[in-house]
Amino acid sequence: MRKTMVLTLLAATSFGLVTVGQAHAATTSYTTTFKYVDATTNKTLKTVKTTGSKNKTYTYKPVAIKYYATPVKLSYKVTKSSTITLKVKATYRKATIKYVDRYNNATIKTATTKMVPVGETATKKLANVKLDSTVTFTYDKLFKLTQNMVAMDTKKSLGTSSQTVKRGQTVTITPKSVANYVTPAVQEVQVNKDMTATFNYQRLYNVTINSVGSDGVKLGTVKQTVQRGQTVTVTPKNYAGYATPTSQKVSPNKDMTVTLTYPKFYTVNVAEKAADGTVLATRSMQGQAGQSVKVTPGSYAGYVTPKAQTVNQATTVSFVYQIDRIRQDDAYNKLIASMDNQEQSKLALAAYKADYTHATTLTSYQAAQQVMSTMTLKSLGGQAMRIVDSYNSNDIIAGKKVGASDVTLADSSNDIYIAYFASGDYDWVVNQTTKQAGWIKQSLLTTDGVVMRDGDAYTYKVEKKSDLTGSYVYLGNDVTGTLDSYTIQYGINGGYDEAVVKFTFNKDVNAPVKAGDFTMEKAALFVGDSDNPIMADSQATDWTNQQVYSVTFSISADDADELIEYGGYVGYGSVSDLGEKPHAFNLPGENSGDYSTSV
Repeated sequence: MRKTMVLTLLAATSFGLVTVGQAHAATTSYTTTFKYVDATTNKTLKTVKTTGSKNKTYTYKPVAIKYYATPVKLSYKVTKSSTITLKVKATYRKATIKYVDRYNNATIKTATTKMVPVGETATKKLANVKLDSTVTFTYDKLFKLTQNMVAMDTKKSLGTSSQTVKRGQTVTITPKSVANYVTPAVQEVQVNKDMTATFNYQRLYNVTINSVGSDGVKLGTVKQTVQRGQTVTVTPKNYAGYATPTSQKVSPNKDMTVTLTYPKFYTVNVAEKAADGTVLATRSMQGQAGQSVKVTPGSYAGYVTPKAQTVNQATTVSFVYQIDRIRQDDAYNKLIASMDNQEQSKLALAAYKADYTHATTLTSYQAAQQVMSTMTLKSLGGQAMRIVDSYNSNDIIAGKKVGASDVTLADSSNDIYIAYFASGDYDWVVNQTTKQAGWIKQSLLTTDGVVMRDGDAYTYKVEKKSDLTGSYVYLGNDVTGTLDSYTIQYGINGGYDEAVVKFTFNKDVNAPVKAGDFTMEKAALFVGDSDNPIMADSQATDWTNQQVYSVTFSISADDADELIEYGGYVGYGSVSDLGEKPHAFNLPGENSGDYSTSV
């Protein structure tokens, strides 16, 4: 029979240790350390040591740690001294709450702490707590901002108001409106302490403006407000039938009334018209009842301003403006004076002169004056004549270049037209048979060339010299005029070897010469270095009353060529109240340096 052994199990517990197994003598023991570690921070929270026999298996029941979850029981076998780490999860965490001033970060209240379950919210600033945390609450210091409204005229307060403002905040303060005061400007204030913003209110005064006619009639009332200390201009309104008084300046220091008196007046209508009925302007003006008013006409370019008129009642004043013709003949007289045959010149320009003489409108007058002032006449001389070929033309159309209806100059088979003047592409001609005269287009005069009086064809030319600046005509010691130019015309009286040289002088308009005081005479022409003079065709010509003086010499074509090439000089005398006095002037030629010239 088998022997049965009964073993007695000894249970030993120390910090939850349970031992299971057989009993042996002289058993080796080891220490097992249980290390409790925060599962999140790995921080050691607690250590528990226990002793066990080698090769034995034990069950360990973990101890409880405040604010942490207790792990479940575990089994372990002792083989040697060892450490078993138990990672425990926190169930609560510590939250520290601070209270500080936002402006300087100073503590304004002692910090507080509290345990908060893990995973829950401790405060509105701390969500999902997992670790110990610090929450800081920032506070703004509050100050009192007072608005004080002060009347500048009485220095008294018109009212106050206040508000609470965070330190460092900039506040825009809009002042309140107060009756009879000017609302001051908005202020911006930065608040760092209790403070007062003062608004100064200027007083407004009521100014009543009463408008009264000089006849006692109340015309109207206007009211306006004026700030204390300011000066304003009271501008009167206009009322029909009354003269508007001048503006006034007022500086009120209280509510006040200003009375404006309006004189009763009459209206004068003014009409300004040209003589042809053209209305230049219309206007009206006022005159105070019982007083006269002077009506002064306006000035208009091209018209003579009429005299002013004086009236003392309501009426219409009409001013008639005549065309200003004070210098209307200047251009005409200048053209006439520049020509030798002045009577013929007057006939040539008669139609032009009639245009501005008879003009009734300023426009037509100015247009005619423009034509006259821009016209230039060229003297062709008595020999510059042309014959109309009757086989090519039975009549010639004559007329003015501008304006005026054309007229017909009838011709017979052998009519001769002598051209006296040229202006542009027109010639002034006289029909030697019918004695009719008119402006003829040069292209109508001939188609077969130029012919002379005896019917022999020839070609003539004109040489004009105008390089004579510096040659003067004197009366005593005064300069009376200057030599302007001279013209040489070839082909005179059908002869190729004949020529005419014409000298033209312009008188100095400032020379103090009276009628009959100055006569040009005894003119002589010296060609080249010749000592033999060529005498002038005419002598003893009064130069006092004409702008242009001319003298003509008949010379040969050879002398004319020599005069052009080598020059010469003209000697002349003048007779005045100072007596007879000879003079001379040089005529430079193209090769005048080859000759010596003396007076």
